[in-house]
Amino acid sequence: MKKILILFLAIVTVNLCTFLYAQEEYIPLPDVAGDPDLATAEKPVQPFTLRYGGWITPVVIDQRTTDTDLMTSITTARVWLSSTLWANASLYVRVKDSFLAVIREQDVNIDNTSNVFDLDIAQVTIPVMKNKMRLVLGRKYYVTGAGLALNGRGDGGEVQLYSKYGDLKAFGMYSGLLNKDDNPYGLSSRDIADGAKRIFAGAQYSKDFLFNNTVYLYGLMEIDKQDEEANNKSTYDAQYIGAGVKGVVSDSLSYYAEYVYQMGTSYATIVPGVQEESDIKAMAVLAGLRYFIKAAYRPLINLQYAYGSGDEDATSYSNATGNTLDDDTRFMYFGTFLGGFALRPQLGNLHVIRPGIGFSPFYNGGDRIKALNLVLYYTYYMKDKKESPISGGDAPLPESFVGQGVDLMLRWPVYYDFSFFANYGLFLPGDAYPSGTPERHFIMAGVNIVF
Repeated sequence: MKKILILFLAIVTVNLCTFLYAQEEYIPLPDVAGDPDLATAEKPVQPFTLRYGGWITPVVIDQRTTDTDLMTSITTARVWLSSTLWANASLYVRVKDSFLAVIREQDVNIDNTSNVFDLDIAQVTIPVMKNKMRLVLGRKYYVTGAGLALNGRGDGGEVQLYSKYGDLKAFGMYSGLLNKDDNPYGLSSRDIADGAKRIFAGAQYSKDFLFNNTVYLYGLMEIDKQDEEANNKSTYDAQYIGAGVKGVVSDSLSYYAEYVYQMGTSYATIVPGVQEESDIKAMAVLAGLRYFIKAAYRPLINLQYAYGSGDEDATSYSNATGNTLDDDTRFMYFGTFLGGFALRPQLGNLHVIRPGIGFSPFYNGGDRIKALNLVLYYTYYMKDKKESPISGGDAPLPESFVGQGVDLMLRWPVYYDFSFFANYGLFLPGDAYPSGTPERHFIMAGVNIVF
């Protein structure tokens, strides 16, 4: 439970940082790729100039149903150091510490306190051929497309090539050296106990067209290197092929769309103790529109759709051995999907429709208060295969309607180095849950202090 909370907070923090750094955008994409905080390390400075800084994010999270009650505080601190090297090469190092404390708990099994310290990033960027090519070596965020198939840290290297014919990047990385309590790639109990030992390799080609529009293609391969017993296999080897387009139609309208096809092999648990190798044949879709209205209170309309394929006989979409028969058509991934605070589903066996609106309620106020933004989402959840549950076993009944949710987000960049945020999520279970299943509430509030 504590690991799930910390990893979820990490995902939300990336989204929050992107949100706060954006100038004219109120609602970030559901799958925000990369690490926007690295932008502070890329400003041109004199050679061999040291810079340093950091930020601290204390957060309180309250999660409730009629049966459970959990309130925790998670304080995440990051400290970074950067330096230019020879010929505009640069070094960026960042460490991270996350401290979790339980404030209140009822019918929840979780340690009262825990602390996770890890080397967050340590990368060297080397420009080649007058900056038409760059080598990035070390521990960094590796991302493909919109960040659904892969968006996470690892140790390895990336080559980035820029030309008039388009941009190309290729990378390889290993996840097994991350702190096991800070490793988001686990799909089995052995992964979680030992740290997920996975090799990723991928390439992506992108080309701009019609000014502010981009089309891209990518391929990603994941190889599971975990140790396993002959009678308890949970190896999960996956390959992804993706294509997408994103851009700006006008000053007011922007869009994105991505399709991902997944292949590979997994092990189906036919009956306890009996396993069979399965072929993975799955897919996913992401799409969205954002319409910014040039008017008082700076309103924005947002529409998002996400789909991940399901499997009629699957028991889980968060476990490598959740398939039980024939081909494995569950879409499973190693990236980021944020589809509602209260339900927090995996994008597998699921259609997610999310219309949203955003505005600045104090647009006519003072310089500080007018920067406050409110965002409201309504979310509708429906299964792909009604016979199968979602996520780790939620919505177990053979019905299509999973439920609906509401998310309310407040963002207030009070100063450049101090911001406040709060999130509220409500999930109302649908027909796929047993009668009497309680609604879920999620509350998170915190501040971000930069130094």
